[in-house]
Amino acid sequence: MRNSEEKRLQRVVAPVCATLFAVFAFLFVAVYQAPLLEAFYNEVATGKLDYNPWLVGAIVSLLLTFLALWLNRFAKLRREWTALAYLPSALLLAFITDVDRRLYTGESIPASWVFIFASGLLVYGFFAFILRRILFEKIKDVTMVTNRVLWRNIMSMVVLICVVGTLSNGNGDFKRETLMMSHLNNGDTVKALRVGKTSLEASRELTVLRSYILATGNGLGEHLFEYPQYYASDGLLPAMQRTSPLVPDSVYSLLGATPADGESSADFLSRIAHADSTTNAAKDYYLASLLLEKRLIEFKDEALSMYGADSVNSFPKHYREALMLYADIADSTEVLPFEIDDADMRAKLDNLRAEESKHDDAFIRGNYVRRKFGLTYWWYFLYSN
Repeated sequence: MRNSEEKRLQRVVAPVCATLFAVFAFLFVAVYQAPLLEAFYNEVATGKLDYNPWLVGAIVSLLLTFLALWLNRFAKLRREWTALAYLPSALLLAFITDVDRRLYTGESIPASWVFIFASGLLVYGFFAFILRRILFEKIKDVTMVTNRVLWRNIMSMVVLICVVGTLSNGNGDFKRETLMMSHLNNGDTVKALRVGKTSLEASRELTVLRSYILATGNGLGEHLFEYPQYYASDGLLPAMQRTSPLVPDSVYSLLGATPADGESSADFLSRIAHADSTTNAAKDYYLASLLLEKRLIEFKDEALSMYGADSVNSFPKHYREALMLYADIADSTEVLPFEIDDADMRAKLDNLRAEESKHDDAFIRGNYVRRKFGLTYWWYFLYSN
């Protein structure tokens, strides 16, 4: 009688645990960590097949679930301990989703994973060995015991889910980079530029990728300062050693040249912008670098030299903002060779100055100005470090 009740209990508990783990693994692979696995696939795949996150999620979840069920044929983890059967599969799930910059730098798998796997297998083997020798209390009320056992297994599964989330890669910048590159590879630059747009966090690699996407659509002068800029002109160019999904050659191919050894980003961009065979992209990168370095006088001279004073009112938004700011802070005796004819932009700058006058504390003033004018070059020039 007891054996039949035990089997009846397992027929309820085992499918619930299997379903919970399979659903979690599918969503984790197909949705949450999809950009990371797509980046990994694009690096190692030799075929021409497009990455399908739903198919990969289904395959991974089924394989890991069947692995747990197969191992449990020998471990025989039952009742309150049924969820523990998914520990090896959970560790494997965390391992395959721990994709980070080592994918591009060529670094080896960290020794910590050897320790994690060894510890996990020891825990799994210990419980499998000990629990098979425990005499469980006789089941008297199957319904009551089933509910209790189910809840304990659900809580154990939640712990395993937290373990997977902790051990897998959760770096926000790297995930945003891979997601942006995924959209870019699919030809959707609009979606790519929306990724992380409201976040104030941005690694150099993420900043470089955004700049490249903007440049491919001639949008550097129009949208660059709608995103956080923490790296000055270094945020425009990737390092020669690849550290992100963006291949450095993609940027330098767009610019038509590569930096010389020891050449700074600012010097390199200046050199190629003044070359006889310069491109519009090279000019925009150079002008953007002057804005990022807050070299406002040089920007004014170079922009007017490259595009002419007569066309200033057709300049991209950030170029016009920079020139209007220059006119605002220039010596009153200086005769300016340009005039920005934009009433709305003039009113916006006047509003910024009025907002500044309301706050004596520099920190508070900067925060209030950022709320209303944080997407302008004015905020970057006046308040960014």
